Amino acid sequence: MKRTALVVGLAILLGVGVALARPAPGANPLSEYGLSQPTLLHGQVLERVSAGSYLYLRVRDDSGLEHWVATLRATASQTDDVNVTVVARAPSFTSKRLARVFEPLLFGAVSPTPKKESP
Repeated sequence: MKRTALVVGLAILLGVGVALARPAPGANPLSEYGLSQPTLLHGQVLERVSAGSYLYLRVRDDSGLEHWVATLRATASQTDDVNVTVVARAPSFTSKRLARVFEPLLFGAVSPTPKKESP
């Protein structure tokens, strides 16, 4: 329930799937690259790059592929083992603040992976 509220809040804040007036393409990458259904990604954080109120994470998934994920810094997990609810995917995204191109870049909510309890 908590994760669902976080994802919905993030989607509303960033303009994904909101029936209100949307910004012009390019003004909000999530309105341009939003997915019709969120996808889940599990992985290990390899690198963190702070950019104002956003945080870019390089995450290695369970199959060994690496992905760059942008999320809100205030809600990002500080753990290295994370779940990402991906709400948008840009094939190529330029961060003006970092003067860096990410190809591709995922946008989503990042939360710690729940610890498995020992029997």
